[in-house]
Amino acid sequence: MKIILPRTPQSTSKKSIRTMPEGRAHQHALHARDGGDVLRTKICCTIDTASHGYERLGRLVEGGMNVARLNLSHCSREEAEIVIADLRRYLKENNSTAQVAIWLDINGPKVRTGKLAEKEVYLKAGDEFTFVNDANIVGDNTKNLKSAEKSSVEKTHLSLTPKKQGPQKKPCTTDKTGHTGENKRRANNTTRSRPHKTGSRKGINMPDYVIEELPTVSPKDALDIKFAIKHNVDIITVSCIRSLEDIQEVRLLLGNSKTKIFAKIENKRGLDNFEEILRTADGIVIDRGYLGAEIDVEVVTMEQKRMIMMANILGKSVLVANQMFESMKSNPRPTRSEAADTANAVMDGADGLVLSAETAIGNYVFEALDVMRRVASQAERNTNYLDYQVKMTRSVPKPISVSESIASSAVLTASQVNAAIIIVITELGGTARLVAKYRPQIPCIAATLVEQTARQMAATFGLVPFFHDGKDNTVIRESVKFAIELGLCRPGDIAVITSGQSIGFLEGTTTQMQLYTIPNIN
Repeated sequence: MKIILPRTPQSTSKKSIRTMPEGRAHQHALHARDGGDVLRTKICCTIDTASHGYERLGRLVEGGMNVARLNLSHCSREEAEIVIADLRRYLKENNSTAQVAIWLDINGPKVRTGKLAEKEVYLKAGDEFTFVNDANIVGDNTKNLKSAEKSSVEKTHLSLTPKKQGPQKKPCTTDKTGHTGENKRRANNTTRSRPHKTGSRKGINMPDYVIEELPTVSPKDALDIKFAIKHNVDIITVSCIRSLEDIQEVRLLLGNSKTKIFAKIENKRGLDNFEEILRTADGIVIDRGYLGAEIDVEVVTMEQKRMIMMANILGKSVLVANQMFESMKSNPRPTRSEAADTANAVMDGADGLVLSAETAIGNYVFEALDVMRRVASQAERNTNYLDYQVKMTRSVPKPISVSESIASSAVLTASQVNAAIIIVITELGGTARLVAKYRPQIPCIAATLVEQTARQMAATFGLVPFFHDGKDNTVIRESVKFAIELGLCRPGDIAVITSGQSIGFLEGTTTQMQLYTIPNIN
C-alpha cells in the first residue's frame, strides 16, 4: 500500500473554484442535495407506456433516476431499443454528467398468463378456471395458459386450487374473493369486495411445486441476451433464478461481455439456495411481491433483512423491488406504511429501490420518483453509518483481502482526517464497490475511463460515477474538478484517493491509497 501525505494547501479562496463548463449540464438534481451531500440510495425506474419517450426519460434523469429498467416480459426488443436510444441520446445531447445504467429484465423460467381476449378478466370465489397447455389459445375468464398445483397470480389476492390434473388441461377453482386495491368500493361506510382482476402476461406463482422442466433460458431469452450484448446493456436479470447453475448458464451466454448479472429472488427455491446464488451473481434483486406469494407473508420481511445483510457482507449490490409505492399507480402520495417500508429497506442497507408499475403504467410517474428520493434521503439522515461500519468490520469473515483492507482503511482514514470526499479510481468497478461496502459518511466519486463501468456503478450505494474520457494521468485532477462543480468539496479540503489496477490483477484489486489536499483549479 502506498500512502502519500497531504500537499501543502494553497489559497482556499472560493473565487478560485471553477464553475461548470459552458454547455455541460449541472446535474444538481441527480447528485447533490442541501449541505454539499449526495443521495446515496439508488433509484431504479421501470420504463413502459407511462414513462417512455425522449422528454419523459429526460424528466426522469433530471429527477434523479439512476437505473432505467426494461422488462422484456412486457415490452418487445424493438420497443426496448427505442428507449435505450432515446435515453442515451438525451444524455449526449444535453452534455450530461449523469450516468444512468440500463437494466434489461428477462423472463427466464417464470410462468405467466397468456393472451386474453379482453384487457382484464374477473374471477370470484367458486368460479371454475382452466389452465390450458396451448399458447395459441386466447384466454378469457374460463381458461388461460397452463399452470401447476395451487397458484397465485401477480400482485393480486387471486388464488386458485386445482380440482384435477390432465395432460393438456387443469381445471381449478377460485379460492376466495377480495379486492386488489383499485377494485374496492365504499357503500354505506362498508367496503365491499368485487371479483379478482387479472390480465395478460401476469406472473403465476406455485408455492408447492418446482418446475424443473422449464429451462433457465428459453429460445426467446437467448435472443434477449444477444440483444443485451449488442446494445451494451449494463445489467441483466433473469426472473425466477433457482440455483447457481441458472446464473452460470446465463454467464456462459454472455461470453466476454462485461454486462453484470443480478439474480432476482422471487421464489422459494431461489430463497433456499440464496447463499450460493449470491456468491455467483454480481448483484441481487429481492422481488417481495412474487416471493410473498410463495412463502408466508410474516416471513418475507425477515428474509428481506437477512438477504440484504448477506449481500452487504459480500459487497454485492442489493436492490429491493415490487410493491414499494404500489398505491401511487393511482394516487399522488404513497400510504404511510409504504413510506415506512421503503425507509426501512434503506436503513437495513439496500443499495437501491425499484419503482415497478409506479413508473411503468402509473398515473404519477414523476411524483413517485420524487417521493421515493425524499423518503430515502430522510432514512439516510437517520441511519448511523459509523455504527454500520463497525458492524461490517466485525461481520466480514477474516482474513480479508489486501484490497478490502485498503478500501476499509480509506473509509476510516476519511473519518479520522475529516476529509470532504473519497475519490476511487477504478477500471472495472471492483475497487469502488469495496469502498462503498463500508458506507463512507462522505460523498464518494467513482472515476473510471470505461463508460460502461461508470454506468454500472450507478447501481451501487453511495457512489457518484464519473466517466473520464481523457488521458489516465489527468483522471485525479478531472475527478476533483467534477466534485468541486457539484459543490461536494472546495480548495483546501482533504480528499482520500484509492486506485485499482486491472492489468495482471483481478477485478477489485486495490493497490494504493493517498491523501490529497485539493488545490485551486482554474
